[in-house]
Amino acid sequence: MNLRAGLIFLVLGFIGLLIVMGAASFVRWLKISYPLQYRTILVVLCLLLVGAGVWVYMEVKERPVFHAGDLMTLEEPVVARVIPADRHAPATSCIVEIYEHLSVVEVHSGTLKARVESNNRSGPSFCPVGADVQIELAWLNHFTLTYRH
Repeated sequence: MNLRAGLIFLVLGFIGLLIVMGAASFVRWLKISYPLQYRTILVVLCLLLVGAGVWVYMEVKERPVFHAGDLMTLEEPVVARVIPADRHAPATSCIVEIYEHLSVVEVHSGTLKARVESNNRSGPSFCPVGADVQIELAWLNHFTLTYRH
């Protein structure tokens, strides 16, 4: 184990210890301040914590899962980076217009690689049909995904 990992574990352990000590102090304060209702208050707080955990799990699970070959129809214009065929060519940006179709090639670490399948606009600022583009997943807010398996 290297020094960085050791320091990270040490800091996380210290933060965990602070959380445990704070929770114990909170329970002690509840017992002193509300001796008759502290059990009910603790049960309600635990239920709220479990409910928040379930809600976060459901939100994470609801995110779309992209597979190679899926068809994505954009419902808002998106700026994409064109993946050049030549490695030494400079990367350029282009616009994929609203209601245009992209075919998913792959998803890797928050970046979607796709192929432009339709583009009604022409011009230097719009993506040509057949171009491979990269789009950050954080930029995709409104789209329709069709699974083509």
